[in-house]
Amino acid sequence: MGKQQKTPKQLLLNWPVSEKFAQSNFLPAVSNEKAVKWIDSWPNWQRGEEQFHCLIIYGPDGCGKTHLAHVWQKISKAKIIAGEDLGKSDFISGDNLVFVVEDVDSFVNNSTTQEALLHLLNWTREQGGYILLTARKRPKKWPINLADLSSRLLASEASKISLPDDDLLKDIMIKQFSDRQITLSKDVIKYLIARTERSFDAIRNLVKDIDNLSMSEKKKITIPVVKRVLEDRVEG
Repeated sequence: MGKQQKTPKQLLLNWPVSEKFAQSNFLPAVSNEKAVKWIDSWPNWQRGEEQFHCLIIYGPDGCGKTHLAHVWQKISKAKIIAGEDLGKSDFISGDNLVFVVEDVDSFVNNSTTQEALLHLLNWTREQGGYILLTARKRPKKWPINLADLSSRLLASEASKISLPDDDLLKDIMIKQFSDRQITLSKDVIKYLIARTERSFDAIRNLVKDIDNLSMSEKKKITIPVVKRVLEDRVEG
């Protein structure tokens, strides 16, 4: 059932939604099992007898990379480094040499950035620290032309997160509505699962559109309501 809306329609875009980046709210599944295992096992990142210091989590937009990165950041107290700040050195001060750099393949396309990332990887390893990188594509497909960096990345542990199956799709959808304080009937959930795009971003946007329509028209979220949203998205 949707919540009652007292805010004017024009303010809907500013309605606060909690993403709940808490470890207990991440949804383990076959599609993310390996990545979750590495997050849970930190700082014992080992392959056989070898300790590794860099974990790369990759997968399509909205697959849960950022959520897992935030889970690990909370556990490890890691510093989150933006791509444009890689060339700076102020973040390497302090005792907790643990870092997160997200969406690496979206910006590591020039020599300056590549050299900065290589320096960070080498320095972190030398100091016994750890770094988590996220990306859309596997490291082999990143636009890297610096041989030393390519070698370092390919030697790192990489875990893919895939698109969700039906069970995970259902859990993600229920969680997204729950974050908005909404509980749906099983019939509505079943109807949506059969018709939604199989990506996390698509689910997030669909939930937002359904919630906005429900609030703006002060209607319960029923199959006719979600059908309208789905039809509007196709036409749009």
